[in-house]
Amino acid sequence: MIQTTVPVLAPRILTPVLAVLILILAGSTFAQTQDDEEESTAERTQEKLTNVVQKTANAIDNFFSNDRYAWNDNKSRVVLRGNFDWVDDAGWEFNPQVNLYVALPGLDDRLRLVLNDDQDEDGGAGGGANAEDEANLALRFIGSVSDKYGISFDLGVSTRGDPTLQGFVRANFFRNWDLGWKWAGRLENRLYWYTDSKWRNDLRWYFERNFGEKFFFRSRTRFDYQQDKDDKVYPEQRFTLFQQINNKTALAYEAIAREVFFEDSPFFPDDFLKDCDVKCTQLFFRLRFRQNVLYPWLFYEVWPTAAWTEARDYEFTPAVRLRLEIVLGEPPKSTRLDEE
Repeated sequence: MIQTTVPVLAPRILTPVLAVLILILAGSTFAQTQDDEEESTAERTQEKLTNVVQKTANAIDNFFSNDRYAWNDNKSRVVLRGNFDWVDDAGWEFNPQVNLYVALPGLDDRLRLVLNDDQDEDGGAGGGANAEDEANLALRFIGSVSDKYGISFDLGVSTRGDPTLQGFVRANFFRNWDLGWKWAGRLENRLYWYTDSKWRNDLRWYFERNFGEKFFFRSRTRFDYQQDKDDKVYPEQRFTLFQQINNKTALAYEAIAREVFFEDSPFFPDDFLKDCDVKCTQLFFRLRFRQNVLYPWLFYEVWPTAAWTEARDYEFTPAVRLRLEIVLGEPPKSTRLDEE
């Protein structure tokens, strides 16, 4: 029963339902009068939803194993995000996002249930919503993991490319290197096979370094081959400087250059000022600001962006993303930004 209902519901039904919960919880949070002696409506709502995550994780774990684990031993988490994206000449768009990570310790910590774990913080052309809008749900088998390398395999369903669900399998690999002088290198590769979209291979090279306690630099070079998108490779170069202001506030300064499939632009082809054929070049600078507010599980983000895209003939294009995020499960100990 679990295998047949969860994959179908998650991409199509679960996302909008949880998006509504974001608005309900946010409204009760900001409208709530603080009372030191009573729990607020927002706190009670978050606690109830966290208990739902707990029971669901334990039920799935018990389905696969007779062993029983306490909730504190299970690192399962659901992240609810409401993204409000604005791009000049494209207007506003609301994009709900749900990320699910269910650990299953009952099978020697070998299985995970993951929803949308590979959604990259691209923000689309100019920082707006990415038109690809793919959701996926997968059962992950952890093959081998160490500090230097790891490999895992996924089996799941995806909404990629068409309203109809399609199945996919994925192999995930990473390898870490110590490069000396406080630099580290990392190679990641994700090889997909979809029942309809066929092959995809997402290769990423990272070079990283800490600069004191507050700053962290990352360079990412990416080559994303997608058979269903004209059988081409889409490269990207991204430089990010992360700044940890304090335990509640974080910043990321980004410079990004990449090529994307023309249909993944936030602009309709009829609104293009220049024909960019199959691949469109995008250049943009972005600031990501993340703040923990009121409760340890509630965050908001603001992403002002300056973009120059081939689809708009490299005209200056301002954009912004406003995000509200709610964590169900164990909240992070400090506010941090990452790519995905």
